[in-house]
Formats: sequence, structure tokens, C-alpha cells
Amino acid sequence: MEIRFVRPEEEGQLARNILTAFPSKTPESLLNNMGSELVTPDEGRYLGCFDDDGTLVGSTLLMDFQMNVRGKLMKMGGTAYVSTSFLHKKEHIARNMIRVGIGVFAKTGTPVGALHPFNPAFYSKMGFGYCNESVMYSPKPQYIRSYGDKSGLSYAKPGDEEEILEFYRAYARKNHGATIHPFMDKHRIFDMPYVVVCRRNDRITGYLTFEFAEVDHYTDMYHDLVVREIICEDMETMKQFLTFFASQTDQIERVRIYTCEEYFPMLFTNPDSGENRAFDGAIQEVGRKNMGYMFRIFDVKEYFRQQDHCERPAKREFVLELQVDDDFVAENSGSLYLHVCGGRVELTKQQPADVVLKAGIADLSSFVMGAFPLEAFLWAGRMSCSDHSYAEDIQRALGWSQKPKNYTYF
Repeated sequence: MEIRFVRPEEEGQLARNILTAFPSKTPESLLNNMGSELVTPDEGRYLGCFDDDGTLVGSTLLMDFQMNVRGKLMKMGGTAYVSTSFLHKKEHIARNMIRVGIGVFAKTGTPVGALHPFNPAFYSKMGFGYCNESVMYSPKPQYIRSYGDKSGLSYAKPGDEEEILEFYRAYARKNHGATIHPFMDKHRIFDMPYVVVCRRNDRITGYLTFEFAEVDHYTDMYHDLVVREIICEDMETMKQFLTFFASQTDQIERVRIYTCEEYFPMLFTNPDSGENRAFDGAIQEVGRKNMGYMFRIFDVKEYFRQQDHCERPAKREFVLELQVDDDFVAENSGSLYLHVCGGRVELTKQQPADVVLKAGIADLSSFVMGAFPLEAFLWAGRMSCSDHSYAEDIQRALGWSQKPKNYTYF
């Protein structure tokens, strides 16, 4: 077996491999763009696994992102379209490609990565930790609060494209967990059938994308309005979008809104999802939670060289011995020492530690991204701490209290 980047003349094998693995999920645009990507990558680089006869038996797409990690933009390696030939299942091809991909990213100074899992347990074994999540709310339009004004709304024009992209980039630079990708961001937004912007005082203050989905009725006059992305800089903009949703009572059955905002039901008078999934016969479902990307620290030492700040100043100065278990990337396993003082975290030489924290790489990755607080890992027995009186200080130094938010799927 040989793992290397796919060559342009191998486009046909690559397309067949991906189509077989994702028969109903492979975008036509990805296939149409594949030939040029193998020559001049914009979306990412295709890594392939080849048997001894030179036949491609597995592939994956390696993508270079920027990610807001704890308020700081970092290089992030995205892994997508992990595909294994149906004739070569259970031969550890995907596992070997992921390992090589991590090495490729690490060599380019990319200390962290993410992927969207088809099977979280599969990728957890490779050190990827649970990370962000979103909720799909689907209220009826008449149960969405209306504020009487949507005068700032219009469909996006071709000339608005760069302004909208810059608005999104500014959002990503301010929001933990968000990502930036020059190719993906443009297509994620503008490949949607409808893009609506809100302008106030001659500048964009928010945008949303939506499409229609058929619903099971005897007439084709009713659809659901599916809001894939909604970003606002303030509540006044959100109120205009809500007023737009609330006005769709004549042809829209429900408005499906995908969002990371956990307090969104406060904007409805009735958040019932309409799925008739009542608990105990009467307690209605109000939203459906979706798993987002899984996150992994590729290079632990490089991660802490870049992440040298606390979310909040620690209450005391201390040295933490962080014992990491990573059976997928051997270089990460072992102890490293972190000196925490005030609002700073600094990698330091081996020395007597005030406290020891033991963590697997997947759980450590989830912890630093704020998927779960340290107290949850200690409660579940997933991590161990030699002195629990330091738990709050470790949380302040290495954790993050805000849940990660992200709209990009890859």
C-alpha cells in the first residue's frame, strides 16, 4: 500500500471512489471541480491510498482552514470525504489515511483539525473529540414573534458578495469555533437558492440563507422554509428576520432554523417542533439537536505554544503537569508542563508540579474547545486530577466557557 496525493490522471478513480462511498451526498459541483482541484487546489488536496498495482482504494480531502480557537485564529486542518473502496472495507485504510493526513498537517504548522463524523465512535478512537452542536427549530410562522418591521431586508445582489463574505469573516474572527475558508465560505453562502441581507444605515448588519423543502400535503402550495444560516450583529437585525419569517403564514408550513443559539426558543410564542414526539404523552419536543464537527489537537506542544492565554486569570500561580494519552500520534503521548500565572499559560521545562491532570487526547480536545467543562470530565471519570482544589484554576487556564459555533460543513 502507498499513501500519497492523487495525480490529475487519476481523476476517474478518485471520482468513482467518492461516489461509491457517498452515493447520495456527493455534490455535482465537487465532481465538476475535481479535475482542476487536482492541478490547482482551491478547496483542498486529495490524499489517496493505492494498492500494489497502483489502484486507488481509498481517498480523503485535506482542507486548510482558519479556526477561531478560544478567541485566537489558528491554522486548522479539515478532513472530508473519507472514502474506502467497497472491496477493501475493514482493512484499516481510512485509519491509515487519517494518520498520514495528521502528519501532513503537522508538518505545515497546523496544530489542530476537525471533521464531520459519519460515526463518532470510529473517529473518537483516532483522537477526535466531541465539539460543537446545533439545534433545528421548526416553529409554525404564526408562532414566531413579529416586530412589525422588515424594511431593511432585500435579496443579495451580485455586487454584495464581497461585503457579505467580509461580514462573515468578521463574525468568525469574533466567535469561538467558527471557521474561515476562502473557497468553502463563498460556496456555502452563495450556492444556496436565496440569500437575504439586512441593511441599516447603508451597511450590512446581517444575512441569512434559505431554501424550500416539500412537505407531505395534498397540495404543492405548502413548503417548509429551511434557514441554513442566520448571522446578525445585533437584535434589531434579528427582529427584522423574525418578522420576515412570521409573515409567511399563507404558504409556509414551518420554518426550520438551524442555529447554535441555545436561547432561540425565547423568540417564539410556541416552540413545538410539530414532529409529534411528545414525552410521556404531553411534553412536546421543541428542537432537534445535531452534532457538528469533531475536533482534535494534532500537535499538543505546538497547540500550547500558540494558546498561551487563560480565558480568565487563574486565582493562583501554579505548575500543571498535563499527562496526555494519544495512541494514534505517539509524539503527543507523555507529560508536558504548563506554568500558569495570572492570565498566561506557558510551556515550561520538566519540574515538580503542583497538580497533575491526566487526559486522553480526544477528551483534552473537547475540553479546550469548551464542549464540556473540566468538572464534567472529572465527574464522568474521563479525566483524573491529583488535587481537585485546582479544578477551577485549570478550567480558567485551559478551558473555555462559550460553546463553539460553526456553520461550515465539510
